[in-house]
Amino acid sequence: MTPGILAAFVTVPVFGALMCAAPAISRPTLQFGVSIPPDHAAAPVILRERRAYYWRSAAVAICCAALGLALALTGSGSRWLPRIVLLAEIAADAGCIYLARRKVIAAKASEGWLAGRRQTVVADTSWRSEPRQYPVRWLLPVVTVIAATIVIGAIRYPHLAGGLTLPDGRRASRSPLSAFIIVIGQLYVTSLWTGLLVLVYRSRPDIDPAEPAASLGRYRKLLASLARAVLVMTALIDVTFLLAALQIWQLYRPPGFLLLLPAAAGVLILVAAAVRAGRQRARTSASVQQPGRAAVVGRDDDRFWKAGLFYVNRSDPAVMVAVRIGVGWTLNLGNPASWLVVAAVVATVGGLAVLRVAAGL
Repeated sequence: MTPGILAAFVTVPVFGALMCAAPAISRPTLQFGVSIPPDHAAAPVILRERRAYYWRSAAVAICCAALGLALALTGSGSRWLPRIVLLAEIAADAGCIYLARRKVIAAKASEGWLAGRRQTVVADTSWRSEPRQYPVRWLLPVVTVIAATIVIGAIRYPHLAGGLTLPDGRRASRSPLSAFIIVIGQLYVTSLWTGLLVLVYRSRPDIDPAEPAASLGRYRKLLASLARAVLVMTALIDVTFLLAALQIWQLYRPPGFLLLLPAAAGVLILVAAAVRAGRQRARTSASVQQPGRAAVVGRDDDRFWKAGLFYVNRSDPAVMVAVRIGVGWTLNLGNPASWLVVAAVVATVGGLAVLRVAAGL
């Protein structure tokens, strides 16, 4: 089994664990993609649906992980099997969210949770006048790894007249494209994640109208924590690319697990940072109700959140917004600029595939 297929199988249990923990790291006033008044955050229907969701999502995660493990132990070399398992897991988890979301929305409407409440939109003008600074210094490890890869490749290239050795044991002829396609991969991963972070830093903050100042402070801490984790993960993924390059350039042949270890560590660091930040935010948001707090709620825009996962609002100029399930950000699919981002990512992936074929890899 190649390292790529092994990594795809490992993604299945990691994704399952994240989806299972999603309600616990979401804001108490945002459950299953539904906006909840603060004094209804512990409503019986929400507690009941959270318990049911935990059992359902845990069953999905265990079944998919067991299937992936069984396929891995049988030595299946198909590159499509782990992707099929992951797609099935995503669909099943989306179904679990849909079931819980439907019942919470029904209770919200039938019990009149928003009756007599003032729906408010809060904006922080200082976010534009004094924006958070992009953590440029955390890009230094990323740039260092890419520069080291380029230097090693430039020194080694004249000695590769006999060809390249691919991770799966195949041989490939030497050319500038085939020898340095690893560097192109590093540049793609780095550009993707740093570009998404730029969009996140320019997006509006997630503020709770019931406690605007406190929620803004929590958002700032969450943004800084996740940005550092993303850049650390990017650097570690680039280290994995570097190890793969050393193997292709016949300088060092690391075991499969060692080849994936830096990237896996980076993903775990990001997951741990997201879970920690989400739990801290959830605990702080669940503070004792202040006088008059329950009378102020955010705008009821549940209709723009399709299945609680996808935000589609044509009247919203935002390109990226904070997710309602778990921790992170998502594209506003109602904004044409978001589809330009999606098209750019897809086109780049397609271009990399064409370059790989052209390089004979």
